Amino acid sequence: MEKNNRKEFSGPERRQYKRLKVFHLAVPIQINAENIGSVIPGILLDISAGGIGILSFKEIPINTVVNLQIVLHNIKTDIIKAKVVWVKQVEKTYRIGFQFTEISKKDFEQISIYVEKHLMEDFYL
Repeated sequence: MEKNNRKEFSGPERRQYKRLKVFHLAVPIQINAENIGSVIPGILLDISAGGIGILSFKEIPINTVVNLQIVLHNIKTDIIKAKVVWVKQVEKTYRIGFQFTEISKKDFEQISIYVEKHLMEDFYL
């Protein structure tokens, strides 16, 4: 596993990695929160090589370390370690952003390729 050595970005586009919105696919995801001791279900909203966004009915506090696995079309990752970097309550649900902190090179590359490919498809439609 490699540590995610993210740089700090500022300005209008703070993201280091391109993000693909996937909420229309209704992809379920299970988040295993180490300090909460339970599996939290959610729906994958967006994905990048640096992290994911989900929608959940349960709040996960900022800085919580979690384990997760992504199954999306032809991608099935190993377990990825991530950290909650932001939480936004929307009525009775929570929008939660995760930053990958430990991800295999294979998973990083397959997510990067998937995002790039689908962003290009959207561009040419």
